[in-house]
Amino acid sequence: MSSKEERRRITCPKCGKVVPAMTYCIYCGARLPKITPPQRVRVPPTPTRIPPARPPTPPPRRAPSPERAPAPPTVKISPPPAAPPEVKSEILSLMSDITKYYERKISLLGIFSSGEVSERVLLKLYDEYTNKLNDLLNVRARKLDELKSDLEGKGNRLDDIKMGIEELEVRHKIGEVDAQKFNERVNMLRMEENRLQNTLKELRMNVDHLGKMLGKKPTREILNFDTKTRSCYDAIGKLAEEGKITSEALGKIKP
Repeated sequence: MSSKEERRRITCPKCGKVVPAMTYCIYCGARLPKITPPQRVRVPPTPTRIPPARPPTPPPRRAPSPERAPAPPTVKISPPPAAPPEVKSEILSLMSDITKYYERKISLLGIFSSGEVSERVLLKLYDEYTNKLNDLLNVRARKLDELKSDLEGKGNRLDDIKMGIEELEVRHKIGEVDAQKFNERVNMLRMEENRLQNTLKELRMNVDHLGKMLGKKPTREILNFDTKTRSCYDAIGKLAEEGKITSEALGKIKP
């Protein structure tokens, strides 16, 4: 008897007892009816409902970004041009005063030679103008020395800068100095070089102005001034020959 048959039980039609579903009843021996095994009803598999495919969601539309303007080209901003060199106001004033006292002395001699002023007044005013003029000429001499010394010092510094730039170029080509350091150092030296060149131009202009006694006057005026001076010199000489001027006055005026 299989365990499968043991599990099946039926009611005996004769004795009414529940017995294993065998061929005969284990109690009364009556033949038991055959049990038709229940047929399995095949249930068709329920088709899996596939939800209808959703239409693909279009990606959200992005607002068109404004067209970016092309980046402006890098412009190298150069420093503003240096102001043109000028003669210092103190030098202009100094040379103007020197010219003024030269003119006063010559005008005084012209008045004296024409007999319009006495020798005493001549000597007094002439000494005054001469002393003031000498003071101004001494200031001019000191200023010239100062400017020439400054000119020499800055000229030497400019030579050192040019040599330093050349040396950096060699070190850069050899590979001792990289491009960044080379550019930084050379740019600094170039800026100093430009400043020095402008300063040297101004110094030379001031030295040149100090070297010209009547530099601001037009050439025609300078020639007239020279002619007037020679005329006064000749007139004083004639007065000395005629005995109309003392040797003291002549000694002060003639040089």
